[in-house]
Amino acid sequence: MFDEDPHSVPRTGGQLTPARHDRGVSAEIGYNRDANGRTVSSKKRRQLYRLRREHRRARFESKAERNLATALGEISRMGSALDLPWSLIEEASQLYRRAQDADLIRGRSVEMIAAGSLYATCRRRGLPRPRDEIASVARCSCAQVQTGYRALNSELGIDAQVVTARTYVTRLGSESELSTRVQSRAYELATNADEEGITNGRNPAGVAAACLYLAGVELDVAPTQTELAALADVSVPTLRARYVELTELA
Repeated sequence: MFDEDPHSVPRTGGQLTPARHDRGVSAEIGYNRDANGRTVSSKKRRQLYRLRREHRRARFESKAERNLATALGEISRMGSALDLPWSLIEEASQLYRRAQDADLIRGRSVEMIAAGSLYATCRRRGLPRPRDEIASVARCSCAQVQTGYRALNSELGIDAQVVTARTYVTRLGSESELSTRVQSRAYELATNADEEGITNGRNPAGVAAACLYLAGVELDVAPTQTELAALADVSVPTLRARYVELTELA
């Protein structure tokens, strides 16, 4: 058993996180129930309302801190809408803090840099999240997401990973609810396609959809081309063209 450090200060409360402007150290005032879960009186509710109002006014020491809280809230909202892991949301929040420290927010909208931070973090992790998917939950356009990403990449140097067809196979296979055997075979096909250079200059999502379709055909459990093309956000002719290339390779 380890001895306690007598100089250590005990800490209570939630875990520190960069996803909140105060890193999670501030207090939160409740609403209509007390510490024991009982409903409070109307007089107490009015008092809590006044306390929350004054608390909100005192939380931010500057406009920059208020903008940071807005941006981090946007990143958390977008990440939740896209079902992204909390660790990625925290990493995107930390990237936004770096952008604010580098004065990249000046002249640009908070929402654009927030969306760009989330997209850049997905790129850095090699996750198949295209710009239009980020824009679908963001409060800015797809072009603005790209502009925010370029500003971050230019000034902070984003170490973006290459998104391959194999990455998309895992995601599309899960969304299409195909069997593990089909997904495993599709992953092998995507690996061969990458090694043979078939994916060069091709949309990796289209190649992945074609791999899943070919794997399904081989195992007699093929979903429709229309279904896979919709999941991959590519046209049916694109999927069919990649399918023909894969059959020639096989």
